[in-house]
Amino acid sequence: MGQHGAVNWLRSLSWKKRIGIGFGAMCLLLVAFVGIGYALTDVPTPNKIATAQATRLLYADGTEMGRVGKNRQIVSLDKISKDAQHAILAAEDRGFYREPGISFKGIGRALFTNVKGGGSVQQGGSTITQQYAKNAFLTHERTYTRKVREVFIALKMSQTVSKDKILEDYLNTIYFGRGAYGIEAAATTYFGPTVHAKDLTPAQSAVLASSIRSPAGYDPARHPERAKERWAYVLDGMVKQEWLSQAYRDKAVYPAVRKPGTKSAFPGELEHVRTQVLADLEKHGFAEDRITAGGLTVTTTLVRAAQDAARAAVEAKIPVDGGPNPPVGALVSVEPGTGKVIAYYGGREAGGFDYASDGKKGVQPGSSMKPYVLAAALEKGQSLDTRLDGSSPQTICGTRISNDEGDPPFGQIDLATGLQYSANTVYYRLACETGAQRVADLAHAAGIPGTQPLADDQSGKPTAQIALGSGGYEIHVIDQATGYATFAAKGQRATPYFVQAVKDTSGNDLYKAKPSTGKAFSEGVAADTTYAMQQVVQGGTGRRAQLDGRPTAGKTGTTGNNANAWFAGFTPQLATAVWVGRAQGGPLVGVLGSSRGVYGGTVPAQIFKAFMDKALEGKPVLQFPPRANVGKAADTAPPTIGTPTATVTPSATPSAAPSVVVTTPPPVVPTSPPPIVPPASSSPSASPPAASQAPTPAASP
Repeated sequence: MGQHGAVNWLRSLSWKKRIGIGFGAMCLLLVAFVGIGYALTDVPTPNKIATAQATRLLYADGTEMGRVGKNRQIVSLDKISKDAQHAILAAEDRGFYREPGISFKGIGRALFTNVKGGGSVQQGGSTITQQYAKNAFLTHERTYTRKVREVFIALKMSQTVSKDKILEDYLNTIYFGRGAYGIEAAATTYFGPTVHAKDLTPAQSAVLASSIRSPAGYDPARHPERAKERWAYVLDGMVKQEWLSQAYRDKAVYPAVRKPGTKSAFPGELEHVRTQVLADLEKHGFAEDRITAGGLTVTTTLVRAAQDAARAAVEAKIPVDGGPNPPVGALVSVEPGTGKVIAYYGGREAGGFDYASDGKKGVQPGSSMKPYVLAAALEKGQSLDTRLDGSSPQTICGTRISNDEGDPPFGQIDLATGLQYSANTVYYRLACETGAQRVADLAHAAGIPGTQPLADDQSGKPTAQIALGSGGYEIHVIDQATGYATFAAKGQRATPYFVQAVKDTSGNDLYKAKPSTGKAFSEGVAADTTYAMQQVVQGGTGRRAQLDGRPTAGKTGTTGNNANAWFAGFTPQLATAVWVGRAQGGPLVGVLGSSRGVYGGTVPAQIFKAFMDKALEGKPVLQFPPRANVGKAADTAPPTIGTPTATVTPSATPSAAPSVVVTTPPPVVPTSPPPIVPPASSSPSASPPAASQAPTPAASP
């Protein structure tokens, strides 16, 4: 008919017939494309699956910290309980035995979502057959080319491999979290060495099935509520598919699950480092299964000598104690200006509670919060020369406030002296006059996360109690190290991080860290606050933290009943926070050589010194910036430390200082608690400390 004849013939047809012919032609082309793709696709056998390589975690100097590798044991389908098989199907692919290897409905839904999201592959709409094809024979790249290959392999597998064999291979290769590949390894990892895949109950099976979608996101140890919701969804699906009776479902109880990390290759406190590194990687798009099977090389920020020094410093002062509620400690050290975590000690037990960052809120920081009060006051226009009444007790903002019982009687003292001796009455009044919300905002700007509520539990809003770090004010050790690093960095905040770089098996760069920084407050405010914090170490409550030949700034902190003891401090190169408490909360009395109680200026300060001297060994001695003298003094009276000659008349008005007539004898330095003589032994528990302890404002240094 010729080209022109064909065109004329098409023009002679009605528009409906032309559309029908066009649609038919498209269908024929699609069928041809699918047929050719199907014919050209070869299904690799399982023995062609590339051997997965462990991921190496390195210290900053390139030496190896440990490996995160595959934990897998292959078992046949008849060695996997029917309940486990059904739970996996209920979670991932309820139509597995009926479908042709792919789900057209799922692919259509995923395609719509991906196109709507800008064209990149966000959802896969994957069946179990497709998941196995991707995991066994393809890469994890999110491209349409890989997705098309996945579909063809799944279609051909469904025609050439039995459903039982596909399910068996899938159950032996899928990642369940916690380093466990395959259902046999998952059973022993989550439920103990005596529980095998053939023994799994419906309730246990649902726990494992729940983790497949997101092993980290549905881990019952990390996200218990989310995990239980997914667990219930799986059981309900089993009932709907008639794989489980409603009677069993009604009585089902979430089973006991082992704590993670019990089989880690990372000994002691390094298990907590590993957890932080994996969490950091996940933030940057590295899924846990890719990390544990991808043969990556991860260079961390941790300095080996500093990490060793942290372990030695903490464990020398807090030896193993076999009691039911032993003393425990945590230490985090951060590089000012960059946020690199140089050393991280969250506890000596692998798989135990991480005292440096675990827990919903953290622990009470005590008077280690006072530098934020001072910085907020300086930023508002006050000066280090501002003088307030330091006598004790006083009623301030309607609250009866006392200094520590070991303090000398203070009169009018300047803000630097008040910080040096940790005078509660001075800093409670300063917080009240400056504004507790302003103090909280500055602390957040310095590095205490905004999700960490610096507010009183009762009112829901910050109160002057923030100056004493008690009541509802609770933070994590890593956050306090970050906040103090901001002072060391002249007011520049840096978000803490653990991962410097990631390379693939060929040495190609996959990720390089870029510090996230921002201005928290002025250099002048940082310089003057640092000057005051130097006085704490030189002649105040933190004298035991003095470093060998280096200028040091810091602050002690002790909460009511001596339940939490802190020392946080810094040099220009390194900021470190140390916390000591009990595993399950409670007073630090009669332990670690102290009958009166452990204070921030004793064991924590000694740990700080031991760590910092070692970590900074060989580093140049740097000086702090000079005092900037920001703000304007509110009072010109000379500071007085001595015995008042008149009785203090407390005032409930925040801005009105009590009238005191004082003599001016030579300064009296507060008496330090007795030297620390550690006992012979201790045993930290994995239980977290109590979230809130009832504070007594008198315990502050």
